[in-house]
Amino acid sequence: MAGSEAPAGDGRASSADLDVSPSEWDRRSLYRLLTSLVVPRPIAWVSTVGLDGVHNVAPHSYFNLVSSSPPHVALGFAGVRDTLRNIRATREFVVNVVTVDHLDTMNATSIDAPPEIDEFQLVGATAGPSAMVAAPRLVESPVHLECCVRHELDLGGSTMVVGEVVHVHVDSRVLRDGTAAPELLQPLARLGHVGYAPLGAPLSRPRPRWADRRVDPSPQSPNAPHGGTS
Repeated sequence: MAGSEAPAGDGRASSADLDVSPSEWDRRSLYRLLTSLVVPRPIAWVSTVGLDGVHNVAPHSYFNLVSSSPPHVALGFAGVRDTLRNIRATREFVVNVVTVDHLDTMNATSIDAPPEIDEFQLVGATAGPSAMVAAPRLVESPVHLECCVRHELDLGGSTMVVGEVVHVHVDSRVLRDGTAAPELLQPLARLGHVGYAPLGAPLSRPRPRWADRRVDPSPQSPNAPHGGTS
């Protein structure tokens, strides 16, 4: 699985590097490796309701925004547990954003409780009404994305659910100029099996625009695009 010896810095793998095909590793080891590489990952604190009326809430870090017009989010599930069962039954869910001050409560909802247990009540969290879906909001979270399922994709041992965001609620305490301010929101991210990460100091750079770039097409110019100006 490791490459051969090579001088440092020449772009080739050395014997100390890790070169592996997924088929060469067992499932658990591969999971630990990949979740240590794709970091930090946002956490969806997903709330659902079953056909029996029992509320469920659980964290999922296979999650991200995948479209904004119209807005869609994607959730990944390994196996089938209460969240996926409820989503399949009702075609609805709510993504609640996890903040630093709710780390312990969020972690408590990762418990493998039986389906008949209301996990809101179990951990002392508050289920509130949503605006557009039957699944409840988690009141303690400052952000709620109410979603309706649009696609489900079988990935072999996993399932991806794509939901359209049909309603957004953001607490005024984390808003600035019409958007959520990161330092006010204080979101929590997942760092694989190591644990969780709070938000550090944001780094900001203006996005470059080609129209603002002064380009000299002469070959001597360091700003000349490769292959000419076309």
